[in-house]
Amino acid sequence: MNKIEFDLGGGVKMALPADIVARNLLDSLRQQSSITQAIRPRIGEYLTTEGGIYVGDILGDDKVLYGLIVGEEIDIGMAKFGRDHNGDLSQWDGLSNTNALRGKSPAADLAANYERNGHCDFYLPARRELMVALANTPHMFNPKDYYWSSTTRGNDYAWAVYFELGSVSSYRYRVNEFRVRPLRKFTY
Repeated sequence: MNKIEFDLGGGVKMALPADIVARNLLDSLRQQSSITQAIRPRIGEYLTTEGGIYVGDILGDDKVLYGLIVGEEIDIGMAKFGRDHNGDLSQWDGLSNTNALRGKSPAADLAANYERNGHCDFYLPARRELMVALANTPHMFNPKDYYWSSTTRGNDYAWAVYFELGSVSSYRYRVNEFRVRPLRKFTY
């Protein structure tokens, strides 16, 4: 019979049969998996505790898995992006982008001022976050209009998503008036 030896520290060791260790490990992993699946919301589900509708997950560059929530309205208005911010912003972290754009971007300010169910941490989504919503819940967005993302490209461009065709385009000078749909994120 194969045994696995564990060093418990202080010179204390314990040997257990390998088949029992393997069985217990697999049972533990199955249990953790079922717990994770039980707490994972369904795409399109309204989560009162999160202030909106769950549209999917995104793995951030920080290696954290975030759940994404959109407010329940189709959109909260239209705005220009604004021209007062130079340089590139994150492809995935709309919250950081929105914080950098506050007071400089009418679209970012409109999203940041949105509040639902006591949550006041909504923001203008980054390009990749908006693409998650496009992939999972396109029916929740007006297909005939562009939506601003908070992701800039260089000094003159910002990215917008066109939901009818699923295209992502950058717009020079950021003067176009597009729809704004705030998102917020949570961790599991």
